[in-house]
Amino acid sequence: MTADYLGLLFSAFIALGGVIGYFKSNSIASLVSGLVFGMLISLSAQYASGQPKGYSLLPAALCLVLCFVMGSRFLKSKKFMPAGMVAATSLLMATRYVLKAC
Repeated sequence: MTADYLGLLFSAFIALGGVIGYFKSNSIASLVSGLVFGMLISLSAQYASGQPKGYSLLPAALCLVLCFVMGSRFLKSKKFMPAGMVAATSLLMATRYVLKAC
């Protein structure tokens, strides 16, 4: 079983973003959502790395949910940081997982 290092790095990026959002604007919602999504993406990516191809759709679905949520925040605020960057990287990771599942 090979580790999904890119998935781990992405999940750490999401969790760290939640922590930074908490310290920067005292947002508990950022902290909780960042840590929860980071943990779920990390666990699902590691589980999918040792399973047949179809299991990569679980982390892809999580990344797409994150992409849609942060993409809508980006469209409202028109600020690339942090919502646009998270939406873009989530879309890239979801694409990676979908291609991995095929």
